[in-house]
Amino acid sequence: MMTPPSSKEKVQLEGFKTLLIQHGYALPSLREGSDDTTLMRFLRAQNYNCDLAFNQFHYAQTWRKKHHIREFYENVDGSYYEDSRRMIGRRDIDGNAVYVFPVRRLTKSKPEAYLKRIGSCPTSKLYDLPPADLHFHALYENLVQFVFPLVSALPRPHSPCPISASTHIVDINGVGTRQFWGIRKLVVGAPAFFKSIWEVINQWSDPVTRSKIHILSADEAHTVLRSYIEPSNLPVAYGGSLDWRWEDLPKLDASARRLVNNIYDTTEQNPTVPEGPAILKGGCFKLLGSVDGKKRRDAPCPR
Repeated sequence: MMTPPSSKEKVQLEGFKTLLIQHGYALPSLREGSDDTTLMRFLRAQNYNCDLAFNQFHYAQTWRKKHHIREFYENVDGSYYEDSRRMIGRRDIDGNAVYVFPVRRLTKSKPEAYLKRIGSCPTSKLYDLPPADLHFHALYENLVQFVFPLVSALPRPHSPCPISASTHIVDINGVGTRQFWGIRKLVVGAPAFFKSIWEVINQWSDPVTRSKIHILSADEAHTVLRSYIEPSNLPVAYGGSLDWRWEDLPKLDASARRLVNNIYDTTEQNPTVPEGPAILKGGCFKLLGSVDGKKRRDAPCPR
């Protein structure tokens, strides 16, 4: 659970913001990743050393601008974008968004099919990065620009501090040793949590990283997962009651649906968020991306 900044941390945050302003950054700017929640993540990552946090922040922002990451996120074709997103639309007991990543789906043929599919995305061909890298960074943009603001606006039992973390279920059930090591060589632009799993298995991870990862046997997985995630928010495959599968779009809970009640789509089974990228800023949603080559720029607000 993320705790609110202490008085000392708030002073350090103000010092960090002053340093950013001196270097020409506009504050606060969700688009530039210079909102307080994101800045605190950089500070915490560098143990509140403002100079180190600035170097990391400046490098990240320079890289994003050089490769037009935000522009790609705003224009990517929605159907191709959904091939990568795997948020289930629910939260853990602390309010963090939950993602699922079943490793057994990464047989040799499936990554190749995925890479071929996103490689054919018309938007990807306009940029210099490999399509897999572009789509991975688009997911991060979605996490910061849409998911974090969304879950931070929803009721939760503990901290008033904005959400700046997410929970990932990395499912290696049914994966043999040969397949597992083959996956490591095949995945391109793998998410950070994927790398961490392999580092833990290889005993390479540092104690802080290791403390955030729980390696569960099949026998104990359901019980432990239910201690972090309410059964109604946990897919059936992992011991919960939520009817959600890998192929599905996110299925929002009641609180999230009330917040976005004028943008979600009603399917035959459940209300779900529309396909494609989006941002949430100032209480208003803006639907981005493109559909059949036409840019989508709807900007509804919650009722």
